[in-house]
Amino acid sequence: MPVRFTYRPFVLLVIWMMLMYGMTLLGHPSPLKALYYIHINNGLFGFISFFLFYITISWPLPVFLRNRNWWALLSKLIPLILFFILFKYFIAHTFFREEVLLMGTRGNAKVYRTFGQFFFNGLWSNTLVVLAAVAYVLFFSWLEEDKRRKNLDQQKQQAEFAFLKMQLNTHFLMNSLNSIYSLALVRSPQVVDATHTLSDILEYMVAQPPITSYRSKLVDEIRYLEDYIALQRLRTGCEECIQLTVAGDPHVYEIAPLLLVPFVENAFKHGIANQAAKPVTIHITCTEEELQFTVFNFKSGARKDKTGGIGLHNVRKRLDLVYPGQYQLEVQDNDADYYCKLSIRW
Repeated sequence: MPVRFTYRPFVLLVIWMMLMYGMTLLGHPSPLKALYYIHINNGLFGFISFFLFYITISWPLPVFLRNRNWWALLSKLIPLILFFILFKYFIAHTFFREEVLLMGTRGNAKVYRTFGQFFFNGLWSNTLVVLAAVAYVLFFSWLEEDKRRKNLDQQKQQAEFAFLKMQLNTHFLMNSLNSIYSLALVRSPQVVDATHTLSDILEYMVAQPPITSYRSKLVDEIRYLEDYIALQRLRTGCEECIQLTVAGDPHVYEIAPLLLVPFVENAFKHGIANQAAKPVTIHITCTEEELQFTVFNFKSGARKDKTGGIGLHNVRKRLDLVYPGQYQLEVQDNDADYYCKLSIRW
């Protein structure tokens, strides 16, 4: 299995060394004269501190995030801190005693920092390095967790969306088959046309993926509505009983698929669709700002479907999923008629 090369350690090292040098050079009164000491104290020892930082973010902290064992974490961090203190002291005492440990002179005698002084100073600085590593790991762990949570929410939305779409499709299919069955009972020759139209409808329905972000062309959605209306006209034998008007150019806009037909379906289920004097009227207006969709129907005396508004109930949920905060749905329901107005901001 090939080893995947990553640039992260080198990027972190560059940023770390820039911080080591930058903080000293900006605050030092004469950085050029002290450049040699800066290279040792900030360059070399900063490089060693980076190894402590990188080992911490690569080994004990990822293990801790998996098992949440504080004692195991401390049992790894404390030896790491102590080891790097001793290692730095060995480097300083062996190679850079004057540059690192010298604290000045008293009279003619040089005074050097003792091991105890170096130890407590190193304990403080190395602890800060480890705390920086903890902050780094926790921050990126939070980012990953937030990303994972968003992915889970998206998957949950997709699953819910697919379930609602399946319910709407099933409900729609049952009503369409009932319409064709009514034609078949009277041996109407229009059954062939109705079956062909239903085939086109099903092909369009199956082609729409159950993805909340997916949008189909508005002109295709209107064509889908027209096919469904054609089925109803075949069933009722009344062309004037259903009126559909479209204003604007539907070719340039997109909409979540299968969103409009439940309103039309509801009008046919509970309305009068065989009297030219009381037509079902459907208006679609599309502008640069929004889509306006209205359906009006007169009510029949008896309810045709005891299941009621499963389509409209589910379409409300779909609207919340695909257009959160972007739509307004107005419903006026009384004994004589039923009116729906849906506005969607693009």
